Parts: sequence; structure tokens; C-alpha cells
Amino acid sequence: MAKKNNLIKLGDAINQLFKQENLDVKISQFSVKNSWKEIAGEPIAVNTTEIFFNNKIIFVTLKSAALKHEVSFRKEELLNNINKFCGYRLVEQIVIR
Repeated sequence: MAKKNNLIKLGDAINQLFKQENLDVKISQFSVKNSWKEIAGEPIAVNTTEIFFNNKIIFVTLKSAALKHEVSFRKEELLNNINKFCGYRLVEQIVIR
């Protein structure tokens, strides 16, 4: 009688674990925070005081009221930059504070 082979590739096992524990999303969120200067650009990054995620919403706190106003017009562009950086739709909405 032949044995059933239940082996899977290590990479597949790691990916399965990441998805099961939502680690892929957490790693992507961490990467966005660390690469914020590249994603948003120097003027926005320098004036950003806080970035946090809640589900598929990113909350960005900016120092400058004028910059908040400008970024509010560029939300869609920023949203596309974040999702392009991640390679999938990590964020569906941006809230500027």
C-alpha cells in the first residue's frame, strides 16, 4: 500500500501561514510606513507626524493645514501609489488629519 504524501513546499506553507494570521497585511502596512517618503514624496513625508491603519483605511496626520488641503485633492493619486507599492489593494480610503 502506497503512503499518501502530505508534503508541501516551505514557501507555500509560509504564505499560507501569513494569510491565515493576516501577517501579509501587517507586513504591507509596516512597509508602507517605512517607505512613506518614496510613496508620498518628500514634502508630504517631512510633514507627516503619524500614519496608522484601521482595516482598509489609512489615517495620515499632517502638520501643515495648507498641505492637508493640497493632499485632500491628491487622495486618489496617493491611494494608487500605496496600492501599487504593495502590489494589491491594501487601502481603500485615506483620511487626512
